[in-house]
Amino acid sequence: MKHLVEFHLPRVTSTNDYARTLIAEHDFVMVTALFQTAGRGRNGRQWIGDHGANIYASFGITHHHALTMEDVSAYMARGALSVYGAITNVLRDRDVRLKYPNDVQVSTVEGWAKIAGILVEHEFHGVRCASTIVGMGVNVEQEVFPETITQLCTSLRRLGISVGTQQILSAIRDSFVRYCEMPWQNVHREWVEALRLDTVRVTLSDSTTPHAPLRVMHDGRLVLRNEDTQHERIISDGDTLRYLD
Repeated sequence: MKHLVEFHLPRVTSTNDYARTLIAEHDFVMVTALFQTAGRGRNGRQWIGDHGANIYASFGITHHHALTMEDVSAYMARGALSVYGAITNVLRDRDVRLKYPNDVQVSTVEGWAKIAGILVEHEFHGVRCASTIVGMGVNVEQEVFPETITQLCTSLRRLGISVGTQQILSAIRDSFVRYCEMPWQNVHREWVEALRLDTVRVTLSDSTTPHAPLRVMHDGRLVLRNEDTQHERIISDGDTLRYLD
């Protein structure tokens, strides 16, 4: 496995963007910051967090050899599993789940609340994946979230867990390195198990009809069955899903 080079910064625009500048000289990097001025989530959403209260981290990987599409897709699962494992390790008495594809949620009295998210960005040169950036945001000590965030959020502190960001970050780093050494088939298997899709029913952003998740394809796409028509549908964007719970 490539040697991981770590960079810890007080302030960046985005750890994903900074990691991208570093992989021109280093094959495998981890960038962390106390604060992001322009952190982002999926679909260009802003990732908002207090200074020094949470984990803002990104891994950057340069690929010198051609990857299969399955292995490219597995980097989303590698990031999700690394964060999921670190959180479940400290929340042993809580119900924690992965919401497809890579949001980590915790069951609270108000409902399922997001505690972490992962943003994966690939750069392709033609059909070859040249590099991958896996960004991670974990709410650790933040207690108040802006009203502009429409979904329910929580943090380890709000859940009564007193733990420093460094402890969680170290667990994430060690897990991510381990998952990068694993074949995509093993990663995919663990990811599907953690998603627990056989326990959920969903609707879609363009349909109120309940759908049942059937399986996750090797390229990471999710196959759903319309419970009324029995027609199958394939999606790749978790933002189109609404869990029925």
